[in-house]
Amino acid sequence: MRRDDTIIEYMPKRVLNRHWLWMFIWTSAGVLLALSAGPMAPVWAAAAGVAGLGALFAPAPISRRSHAGAALLCLALGGALFVARKPDAGNDNVHQLALAYPVQRMVFEGYAANTRVYFQDSNYLVFEMRVTDDLRDGELHPIRGRALVRWRRADGPVFNGARVRVSGRLSPHLGAVNHGVRGAEDHYRSRGVFSAIHATGRGVEVLAPDYKNPRYWASRLRQWQSERLALVTPEAARPFVNGVWLGERSLIDDDEYQQFVRAGTAHVLAVSGMHVGVIALSLNFLLRMIRIPRRARLLLLMFGVFLFAMMAGARTATLRAMIMLMCYYSYEWIDREPDALSTMGICGFGFLVWNPNVLFEPGFLLSFGSVAAILLFYPGIVFLFSRLHRIPAASLAVTFSAQIFTWPVVAWYFHLAPITGILANVVVVPLLTVALWLSFITASLAAVSSSVAMIFGHALLPVITIIQWTNRAAGALPLAYTAVFRPSILALLLYGAAALYFYRALYDAKERRRSLIAMTALLVAAALFWRPASEGAVLDVIDVGHGDALFLRAPGGTTLLVDGGDLTEYTDAGKRIVAPFLYANGVSHLDYVAVSHSDSDHIGGLFHIIENFSVGSVLMGPEHPEATELETAFLERCATRNIPVRRMTPGDTIAAGATTIQAVHPPTDWAGSRKENNRSLVLYAAWRDFSALLTGDVEKEAEARLTETLNLPVSALKVPHHGSNTSSTEAFLRHIRPDVAVVSARAEDSRGPFIKEPVMERYRALDIPLFRTDRHGGIRIRSHHGNLAVTTARGVRGYSLK
Repeated sequence: MRRDDTIIEYMPKRVLNRHWLWMFIWTSAGVLLALSAGPMAPVWAAAAGVAGLGALFAPAPISRRSHAGAALLCLALGGALFVARKPDAGNDNVHQLALAYPVQRMVFEGYAANTRVYFQDSNYLVFEMRVTDDLRDGELHPIRGRALVRWRRADGPVFNGARVRVSGRLSPHLGAVNHGVRGAEDHYRSRGVFSAIHATGRGVEVLAPDYKNPRYWASRLRQWQSERLALVTPEAARPFVNGVWLGERSLIDDDEYQQFVRAGTAHVLAVSGMHVGVIALSLNFLLRMIRIPRRARLLLLMFGVFLFAMMAGARTATLRAMIMLMCYYSYEWIDREPDALSTMGICGFGFLVWNPNVLFEPGFLLSFGSVAAILLFYPGIVFLFSRLHRIPAASLAVTFSAQIFTWPVVAWYFHLAPITGILANVVVVPLLTVALWLSFITASLAAVSSSVAMIFGHALLPVITIIQWTNRAAGALPLAYTAVFRPSILALLLYGAAALYFYRALYDAKERRRSLIAMTALLVAAALFWRPASEGAVLDVIDVGHGDALFLRAPGGTTLLVDGGDLTEYTDAGKRIVAPFLYANGVSHLDYVAVSHSDSDHIGGLFHIIENFSVGSVLMGPEHPEATELETAFLERCATRNIPVRRMTPGDTIAAGATTIQAVHPPTDWAGSRKENNRSLVLYAAWRDFSALLTGDVEKEAEARLTETLNLPVSALKVPHHGSNTSSTEAFLRHIRPDVAVVSARAEDSRGPFIKEPVMERYRALDIPLFRTDRHGGIRIRSHHGNLAVTTARGVRGYSLK
């Protein structure tokens, strides 16, 4: 294999002359600076624009005038785009209606968007809806907004663009919101979706399809393929085929998905840039083999990429990757040399102008990053493997090049870093190519002959089996993957600089040695500065929906997690909420994990935590004669992990430096004679000028005992039993007189809020500020010289649901 030096020899030198690339870079910087500027973003953008015009037209001599002026104008453009296109919940009439928390069912009409494949055996469907009207008293009234429809007991598919009528409960709550973590609510709000409609059964009615909308036909084709593939592929292959071909991974069970994650191959289950790149490279290889003329080959490549994007459902990530590759091939088709740098610049700039918020979407970063990395690094890396046969050389080159830009994105958003597990991609990526082409042939033939299509459909099974075996083997390797903290901004900048030097080393032989030395030094520096600086002593009440989870970091660095949220057949709060929160906030080791009591909404999420984090010891209340099944299973898991369990009684303390952490309830004689909630382990933590009482689910009886026995100052109270009327008695509140109270409660549903008005009135009557996770998201409390500082995750983002 010979490198085409006429194309890539001087690629590093081209960077300075690729104006579109620099426009993309500076506009991206403008978007990021506008984000950090907050309310001052418009002023900052205007100032950058004036400075840019001054640099271009000022009479005084300025070095590199045009470059400086253009950079400042692009910064201003990025800031202006961010301000102008930032989704505003205040302009969404549906959201304003949702903030009134209507209990009755409401009826809306509008148009479906971003629909998913419908599976009869799941009976659950989620799609977005552009609302145009609400139906009241038999009449339609105009209303504007976007909502997420969550349809239980769904009875059929919904296609993009179709006009639908939805009857259900309107809610302003889209998901948990916590400090440092990007969750579902962040994702949907960035798309301009601010509310949810919960529908069941016949609550969704398709009124009229949109035959003129290309996305209607794309989503219909996607649904048809899923149904036909189910008939001609083995049942064991169906989840994988839906994932890699249609981008619908809801059929893949969690254990199987985790195998892909641990092996560093989870990207194959989300149709995006990697898939489009694999299709393009493999099709190009086939067309070259049969000696198709250059222009015809380029047209066929563009058509093939377009066809794949349509068959995969024309989803946004796939369309973006398609546009990038079609732009790249268009350069060559008009007799210009392929130009990866200009392709990156033009497409990236266009995507930002269309929607600057894509810069914060992991889907965009993964899709754009993988295609950009393949375009930039693939030619150089494939040359490094030139002694190998073309197929393994190409596989290795695609695998390693795609990881260069996506690796930090995965670390930032998903807190995972595949290491030796990346080697699984050397096997999986070529097999992905085979699986994609077999899926294409099977889906195409299914329209003509099911019996013939079945031959190719069943050929998928051995391919999938080998991929699964490879994942298991790779996941068992030492350092297959590691959980990582969200990197610091400095670490990301250092990593980016290292990638630039690697790029230079690939294509500039004269500078290769120095570039590799610089790259190595920068990577070492990135590793050293990877972990963000500790934010000091803090108490975090984590938004886990229904349940409790509290994280405490003492001044000396001692870490304590109290409870871990709920565990049900539908969700695991420990895995989906608590663990990401800990990683995002720089926590990999917990000195103590405390279990208030063995109800699922407290102990359930801790199974994942003790399985995946380093834990010093577990704290529990006095042993009960008849332990629950959950408690027994939890203790067995602790024994398996060699985690010591300490039973705490009033007066017992734990080592935490200058911080006092002691048990104040329950006494030993309550172990077998009181109900579960009243046996909750209650902890008191205090340092310098701050103290917190963490109460679990204690009710009136336990509160009465604490009123008699607890005579310590309380800065922050974790409201007992999620604010239930069984707790928070007036006598208890008058006795402890906290400076602030925090309640962890589920979002409001058809029964209204969990915390009832009489309970809230008790806190108001005593002038105790009350913060709620259902309204404020995660709640962070710090103390500075006796003054409490309370910040809420929703408040910081502007999401508060008042």
